[in-house]
Amino acid sequence: MRSRRRELSLHQATVKEAKLVQLVVQNAAVIVTDWSSAPILNGWIAISDGKVSEIGTGASPNAPETIDADGCLVYPGAVAAHHHLFQGTSRGVSSPGGLLGWLGTQYRAWARLTPADVESAALASLSLLALGGCTTVASFEYIHPVGSDFVTPVVSAAEKIGLRLLYVRGCAPRLEGELADQLESVGVDLTRLREPEDVALARTREVLSRPQSDRLRWACGPTTPIIDDGGSFQRELNKIADEFEVGIHTHFHPLPGQLADGESAFDFASRLGLIRHGNWFAHGSRLSTNDVAALGDAGVGVVHCPSCSLQLGYDIPPLADWAAANDRLAVSVDGAASNDRGSMLLESQLAWQAQRARFGGAPNLLSANQALGLTTAGGARAINWPELGGLAVGRPADLAIVDFGSIDYAGIPLSERAKPAELLMKVYAGAPVRDLIVGERIVLRQGKFVSIDLSAVITAANGTAEALHGR
Repeated sequence: MRSRRRELSLHQATVKEAKLVQLVVQNAAVIVTDWSSAPILNGWIAISDGKVSEIGTGASPNAPETIDADGCLVYPGAVAAHHHLFQGTSRGVSSPGGLLGWLGTQYRAWARLTPADVESAALASLSLLALGGCTTVASFEYIHPVGSDFVTPVVSAAEKIGLRLLYVRGCAPRLEGELADQLESVGVDLTRLREPEDVALARTREVLSRPQSDRLRWACGPTTPIIDDGGSFQRELNKIADEFEVGIHTHFHPLPGQLADGESAFDFASRLGLIRHGNWFAHGSRLSTNDVAALGDAGVGVVHCPSCSLQLGYDIPPLADWAAANDRLAVSVDGAASNDRGSMLLESQLAWQAQRARFGGAPNLLSANQALGLTTAGGARAINWPELGGLAVGRPADLAIVDFGSIDYAGIPLSERAKPAELLMKVYAGAPVRDLIVGERIVLRQGKFVSIDLSAVITAANGTAEALHGR
């Protein structure tokens, strides 16, 4: 009798759990739960309360809502560990060569930004990310004119579309090189670009004090390390970050003249107060593998942005060596001004291709699975959101669906679908993902946004771009 009661109890529990399933993605040709694991063929994923409740093959459980993924690849949503959503209306702008020439052109336009412009740009950037399979973005927003609220428009845009957002409340007490003098000489209002240090610290504290959720988190950081004050500003910023238990993010590629004799880039970062568990650096174009390893030991992540690096002429780093040295290594898009594509799938593909071009004879060449893993689990670890970037029971149901039945994948033997990483790296040509799910929200369904009018986003972005950059 006890055995029979136990069997009945277990059966009832199973039935009860099945009733909790709210959405099932079924009939998937291939499911990738993690790019380091073998794919699952002919499977399904059950979702309850925005989390994966079960993954299996064969007959799927009943659910009030289903998505038929017949002939499709299902994989974890990408985590963009570095972006600037406010730049979404500064794409494809011609500028003089080099970083400073490019920045000068952009800053002249950004000094005229309004909150409405920022939301228009953010919606355009987020739309591109979603279409490229991204479900979470860490956006480094470092322009905050005194008297203007540039935080709310970005948060609002992410809420409208449905992506998770790590908002990095950046600040710019200094501008790079001699840019301040150059911009001032042509009449640019620098108060629209720079914040006094005390103001930046106070406004950063106010943002970090706002509530967080499973869809919105905060971080902070200077757009570029402050090197002329002995690290005093960074130490004050560290105190605020410690108080609110958030990470610090910054661009990091020190110039040779900024390093003391015999000083490594890691030692330079340490001298400036930037070495702190949970921080992460963008670009790291002048880091050595030893620097990357030391950063990893200190719990500091590094984000490589392939399009930006190639466009600005940075060296191509040995990503396989870096990945072995630091498990917080990520590959990401950059802001639209220096990466005119905005697709995480394209970035992973470009990273893979560039590694083969630069290190083709290396014994530990970056694999296709590694390249995609750096945009998912790698990105999640870099931004301190480790439960993202993979599909497993109890983890957020953030996933993308690619249709293998489209023209983009025509002419490919069926057997090759069982190797989805290599397939994407070799043939992906920029086609949007078919569906995108972020927790409890369906963002894209059959190629169409569920909660926004994409044509209106395009019209608004084009109008803002013309107003800012039109000749």
